[in-house]
Amino acid sequence: MSYLTISLTIIYGALMISASFLLITSLPIWLIMVNVLFALGIIAGSILKIPLLTTIFLVALLFTALANGFSLHHQITWIHWFIRLILTVALIWLNLRFR
Repeated sequence: MSYLTISLTIIYGALMISASFLLITSLPIWLIMVNVLFALGIIAGSILKIPLLTTIFLVALLFTALANGFSLHHQITWIHWFIRLILTVALIWLNLRFR
């Protein structure tokens, strides 16, 4: 994995952790913890240079976006999910392409 790929993936994980803590009053604590755990998994997979681990946690964090939308708005926010899907696919491609 290139340093650029590692950096982008770590930044994405850090942004997801920050977003979870910014929504601390709106999301249930268990959902915040799941988001943080998956984001830490993304960061760990990047630092350890294990693309499969990073991919698993990226997909898991993508599906928590559905739970986040449902918890916040009582419906799935599809536009948010599709944006996260594009970012997830791009990061997975980078992680698997430049290992």
